Amino acid sequence: MKKRQWDRLLVKLIGIILINALIATIAFLIMGYLISLYYIQNETTPDPLIYNLAFLSVTFITIIIFVIGFSLMTRKTLQKITDLSNEIEQIANGDLGRTVEVTGRDELATLAESVNQMSRQLHQLFEKERSHEEERNQLFSNLSHDLRTPLTSVRGYVQLLQTEREWTDQEQSHFNVLHEKTAQLEHLLDQLMDVNRLYSAQVTLSKHRLNISLLTSQLVHELQPLFAEKGYRLTVNIQSDVYVEADQEQLIRVFQNLMSNALKYAMDESPIELTLIQQGSVVEWRLCNGTSQQTIDAMDQLFDRTYRVDASRGETPGDGLGLSIARQIMLLHEGTLTVYSPEAECICFRARFALRM
Repeated sequence: MKKRQWDRLLVKLIGIILINALIATIAFLIMGYLISLYYIQNETTPDPLIYNLAFLSVTFITIIIFVIGFSLMTRKTLQKITDLSNEIEQIANGDLGRTVEVTGRDELATLAESVNQMSRQLHQLFEKERSHEEERNQLFSNLSHDLRTPLTSVRGYVQLLQTEREWTDQEQSHFNVLHEKTAQLEHLLDQLMDVNRLYSAQVTLSKHRLNISLLTSQLVHELQPLFAEKGYRLTVNIQSDVYVEADQEQLIRVFQNLMSNALKYAMDESPIELTLIQQGSVVEWRLCNGTSQQTIDAMDQLFDRTYRVDASRGETPGDGLGLSIARQIMLLHEGTLTVYSPEAECICFRARFALRM
């Protein structure tokens, strides 16, 4: 609301206060006059206690008159503010495009028009973003299908060439590179298809009561040799017998992505801390590791599909889709996956599940 409009609303409020103060003052004077007139007509001197009680009663009645008058004069405005607040809350909860009924020509009507304009613009932006999201998903799907056919042909011809004759060690090395890169491209296409399915809600979760403590311990046991091989100090703090309702296959995928991410991108010989705790109705799975300042600066983009902090990751293999897939799986579980930096050169990924008590 513009400053001039706020000034007008303030002047109106002050005017209402002054009018009711005047009415209350007149009522006070009238009641005081009537009491005085009573004692004058009866030619009696009032008892001090009775006089004080009468004064307090008149003051109390005056205050009641002021409050009632103020409430009646501001009732309509307060109702408008309450209705406007409720409508804004509905818009904030996701009902974009919702409009507020505009009545009158006062400042609140102007505010309601501004809220309607904001709601319409948010709705348009949301629809535009959803349209772009659908286009991206369709692009991923088309790319996956269009690239898979020629890629399958390439793999077939490479295998065919290998069977035609004996190859030298150098030629065999070249074919091994072709195999590796072909497999890498096929993995990327599979990831693209997974992203498309997850973001288009084509995945149906098979949830059941799952001991997430045991699951995490098993993953740590499987990956511990790889962390040790790269010189990482993996510290584990897992609370026992923590259960969640989840799809085991998809949840394993989330944790493997996060642990593989730390395995690939943590700073050399940096400590890696894995924590699993339950606090009330919230289960938290957290993985922290040392990282570069550039990665910390890019935290807001780490969950974007295909984003990679190239300079800090160097030649480390990866397609940039793992974190995006992990977060979407957590959202499908009605949970969250966030990233934060508790201190310099340290990054933490935190998966949270809300338990239904």
